[in-house]
Amino acid sequence: MKLTKLLSILFCGAFAATGFAQQQYPFNGLEMNLGNLSRLSNAETRSISPENFTGEKGKGGMAVPALPATRNENNASWAARDLGQTWKVNP
Repeated sequence: MKLTKLLSILFCGAFAATGFAQQQYPFNGLEMNLGNLSRLSNAETRSISPENFTGEKGKGGMAVPALPATRNENNASWAARDLGQTWKVNP
């Protein structure tokens, strides 16, 4: 009887200690380590490429293919010369 009571008290104490040991804080997605690698956040990513220097949404095919003098802005201008602006050529 005493052993059962002692074990139940120890079990409850260990269970309560594990609940207090874990911090509950909001995850912002910035402070990544192996402990919170599996957590998700509401972060959004944007691709910065030669066609979209700022990473703005929907600005992927804004290089002007008629201006071959602008190096690194339109690497595939020869492929898009007939398509014109707003056609994304680079992957």
